[in-house]
Amino acid sequence: MALHDRLTKDLEKLQAQYEEHFAGQSRQTRDVALLERMLRGAREVMAQVDAIPEGARGRELGAVSDEARRVVEMYEGELRAIRQAKEAGPEFEPFSVLATRANLVFARYVRNFAGQSRSTRDALLLEELIDELVKVDAGMTELAGPTPKPAFAGDVELVRKNIKMYRAEAEAISTAQTTGTPEDRANLLATLANNAFALYRAHFAGAPRTTRRPALLVRIIDNLEIFEDRMQRLTDGGLDAEFNRKNTEIVRSQLEMYRTELTEIRTARRQTKMEDLMGMLGGAANELFEEYRTGYAGKDRSKVDRDKLGVICDKLHEILRQMEDLSTAESSEMNEGNQKIVRDQVTHFEHEFEQITAAQAKN
Repeated sequence: MALHDRLTKDLEKLQAQYEEHFAGQSRQTRDVALLERMLRGAREVMAQVDAIPEGARGRELGAVSDEARRVVEMYEGELRAIRQAKEAGPEFEPFSVLATRANLVFARYVRNFAGQSRSTRDALLLEELIDELVKVDAGMTELAGPTPKPAFAGDVELVRKNIKMYRAEAEAISTAQTTGTPEDRANLLATLANNAFALYRAHFAGAPRTTRRPALLVRIIDNLEIFEDRMQRLTDGGLDAEFNRKNTEIVRSQLEMYRTELTEIRTARRQTKMEDLMGMLGGAANELFEEYRTGYAGKDRSKVDRDKLGVICDKLHEILRQMEDLSTAESSEMNEGNQKIVRDQVTHFEHEFEQITAAQAKN
């Protein structure tokens, strides 16, 4: 095997270990010795390339050297952060859960908003993300106090910075969706309605009612009610467009069906014992884990279905949200364990989504 290929494979193995054992996980519980061994491995790769005169390396070995240097710097920074976390005290573990929740919100924002047309974004989803970060901020403040330790201060500042940014983005989205000619707005409303229909199909069509989160369907209904009202206002304001009138009727028809489905979901959940519901959510999560293993584990990132992985992530976020809600109503070791598993897995999947995006951007 050529030196370039061997060293590249060594770095890939190290990064696979990092993604499995460190990426997005609680620093206080991470294995320092393992990361130190990984750091030595990355330094060894860098040293092997550096031993070759620069003029004789060629472009491929130069790229390996750059990547090895980046990995070394990342591992060194992570080691410092882990050691700092372990010194932070007993508050760190619950704080780290909040930090992970914040990171998952950031990941959802990137997938659903960053770099995309503001006019087509789900404004109510962004409100939900803001609400989640506000709760995280409150929890962090309660744990860390008014003057957070260095181990906590960066996370607190980042959460507050993103709350401010998301609120500004929400205003920009509102402006983008309510400006333009009547025809432009009618076409946009049709797109937004179709997005809501697609969200319903992805999360509710053919799925067990007991494991569906009612609040998500409420959000879909609320959005469609807004779109219906705006469509009707365009007609009342003088827009003579048959497509807008037809779209208004389609939205009304779907709203009627979704409201009925919401009632059925709530009824099904009321009739299900809490313990059974917790078990069903765990089973639903396992199905998504298997879907990931089949479609993504060990596959060429440049060729897999990125958007489908985004849907898997969103579904796991829905399951995790329900598990967290249930834990406030009833204590359960099973549910607490399942939450950690789902939180770790969706963190890994979100990271993989970023890697797939980067790989496919090169094609």
